[in-house]
Amino acid sequence: MHEHILSSFNQALSRLREQVLTMASMARKNLGDAMRGLLERDTDLCNAAIAADQDVNELEKSIDQLGMQILLKFQPTAHDLRQVMGTMRVASNLERIADQASSIAKRARHINLLPEIAEIKLIEPVYQICLRNLSASLQAFADANSEAAAAARLQDKELDAAEKSLDAELLQIMESRENPLQAYLHLIFVARFLERVGDHAKNICEDTVFIEKAQDIRFSKGAGAAAVPDSQP
Repeated sequence: MHEHILSSFNQALSRLREQVLTMASMARKNLGDAMRGLLERDTDLCNAAIAADQDVNELEKSIDQLGMQILLKFQPTAHDLRQVMGTMRVASNLERIADQASSIAKRARHINLLPEIAEIKLIEPVYQICLRNLSASLQAFADANSEAAAAARLQDKELDAAEKSLDAELLQIMESRENPLQAYLHLIFVARFLERVGDHAKNICEDTVFIEKAQDIRFSKGAGAAAVPDSQP
């Protein structure tokens, strides 16, 4: 982050980033609790993830208020403006990640009420890819590293492919079974929620590049846009 002549601006921006990083930790924990609740058939963890979603929502409101106060009070320009706006956009994506965690937990509660299925373990590779992508995107944001963000953004394709592969595998299993299929249907939805978490992680990467490079790479298929020098101060 560029040093600003107004130390009070720097302090306010630091508070904004600290709150967003706290929100990131909460959203990641919610996702972890939801998935553990599913994989370990622990409904208490599912309930915790659902309840904690409200805490994330409240923190996002606080971040929005602080961001608006910074914009109105300091009227920042160039890189400082991008820092504020981009950081607020990251918070919005984190709120949606927490929503997906809550949705996973709700599906997991339904699965936990049904007879256990061995295929539940098939979701683990998808989750691990999702978690890797999310961690990489958050680290790139925390480090203000646009090159790392651009690289992490491209990992979303692997998650998309893993989700589609699992979807096809579960549908094939369902076609060959006469047993109740509710658990498999819920598991398909869990995989789709994980894919959406990956989409929001990708958005965070794009926000990081926007902050640091003044470039909108949302519709770019490569990492090259993040590799050139800043186009704006």
